[in-house]
Amino acid sequence: MTLIFFITNKNKIKNMLKLSIYVTTALFIFASCKKDDKNNTDTVKANYEIAVNGNFQLSLTSNGSTGYSWTWINKQVVTTVDTFDFKYIIDDPAKVGGDGKEIWNFKGIKAGVDTIKLEYKRSWDANSTIDSKKIVVKVK
Repeated sequence: MTLIFFITNKNKIKNMLKLSIYVTTALFIFASCKKDDKNNTDTVKANYEIAVNGNFQLSLTSNGSTGYSWTWINKQVVTTVDTFDFKYIIDDPAKVGGDGKEIWNFKGIKAGVDTIKLEYKRSWDANSTIDSKKIVVKVK
């Protein structure tokens, strides 16, 4: 009877040890996946005022490895500005799957006021928007 009790308790201890290892591993994985908001350094104002042929730049945090990118959703109706340059710059090339920046450069093409609407989404999924920006531009 003592031997059976010992074997049963030994199995329970092994199972508890395995469970605690699994839980600790899961907690470590979830903790390491937390997004670091300190690196969110978007340079986007709500309003820009520029001259015709003047320009301004937006720097937006992005992560190309996720399939998400910034999309100018109302480009067809904006008549006062247009983009003249776009770049994607990885923050740390040694870090696989790390954040980067989308650099959008806009130029004033005619006087007026427009609102640029940007959405951070996957291009193939219409319901994937997780962030958006509205930028009012006055071109003089």
